Amino acid sequence: MERKEIMELMQNIFTSSEAAEYLNISTQRLNQLVHEKRIDPIKVSKSVMLFLKSDLEKRKIVNVSNKANPQNADCFDINNSFVRDAILYYTIQQYFNNNDKRTCQFIEQIQKVNNFDFHRGLPINIPLLSSLLKVSEKDFYNKYTRVKESFLSLPNDVVLVKKGDDIYSKLLAETKEAAPYLFLKGNVHLLAEKSVCVVGSRNASLDSMEKTERIVKSLIQRNIVVNAGLAKGIDTATHRSALKYGGRTIAVIGTPINQYYPKENRNLQMEIEKKGLVVSQFPPCNVVNRWNFPTRNATMSGISLATIIMEAGETSGALKQADYALKQGRDVLIPQSTINNPLIKWPTKYVLKGAFAFRTLKEVLEILNKNELLLDLFNKSDMEEISDVEMD
Repeated sequence: MERKEIMELMQNIFTSSEAAEYLNISTQRLNQLVHEKRIDPIKVSKSVMLFLKSDLEKRKIVNVSNKANPQNADCFDINNSFVRDAILYYTIQQYFNNNDKRTCQFIEQIQKVNNFDFHRGLPINIPLLSSLLKVSEKDFYNKYTRVKESFLSLPNDVVLVKKGDDIYSKLLAETKEAAPYLFLKGNVHLLAEKSVCVVGSRNASLDSMEKTERIVKSLIQRNIVVNAGLAKGIDTATHRSALKYGGRTIAVIGTPINQYYPKENRNLQMEIEKKGLVVSQFPPCNVVNRWNFPTRNATMSGISLATIIMEAGETSGALKQADYALKQGRDVLIPQSTINNPLIKWPTKYVLKGAFAFRTLKEVLEILNKNELLLDLFNKSDMEEISDVEMD
């Protein structure tokens, strides 16, 4: 094929950013449309998606018609069966105190015994579910309406994924704690990348914050995604350090995807939405409970190959993270100075359970390097560069 012919052909092939601009939507919204199979890319790889202009033109007509109703232009799209399934799921969840485990057990049971099917429609499902839950049909419908309206409060660049979908983290899906759905905002493909969690105390010392920055810088230089929970202290240092050095970071939050906590991290969360990924397992209809935060630790650990706890007190939420990590078969790393601290007992307990102690940055990388998934990311020269960088 001649160069001129190739150039003419390429005029009809768009990258993700070009396709989003052509449709006048965000790249996140484009990802959602691809996920819902409403736009079919001609090529998908780890780093790129390509689209035919003719395929985009079909979708562009729909987008223009949406703009005719400015009230709905920026709303999350609930007009597909995938999202409707989620709305019905979270309506059922309301009757189980927002507990995924109990909700899933109930659904599995009625699928076997009562032939329940999400796709049978509300006229059939509401009488069945209200009867089984021992509530009135009106009560169930009112809850369903409230959940549906809460989904409409989401911005249209939120991506909803279900366990088992391609975008859903494969590592997380293997754990018992994997949430049925995840709400995502940002670069959804980061869930497929190698990730390490760096967490710790909300009231961390300056020394621990500085060491966190060194570790994060070293990890992102080796193309590892770093994640944390967007809390004050070590979590904030993790995210800020990743962004500072041009790395990639994931924030796993304990609130619905359209809320910001703590308030002082609102701008940080918004920056991560643009340059990284924000993940929530909590639907917009649910209030924020204190147990949301230890619950999300299971997700944070689940997407990670390892968890590094930089500093933590005896009652720190980071210890819940360590519990989940060990339970899920992930490595847990703790600074030796923390283990030597006579004022706290938890580090020694976790080392006895299988956690690793480290003194230098080199030891951190060597511990991670023992994992076969990371073997290609480190070499002798890498180790020599950081052999004298002490972390303790």
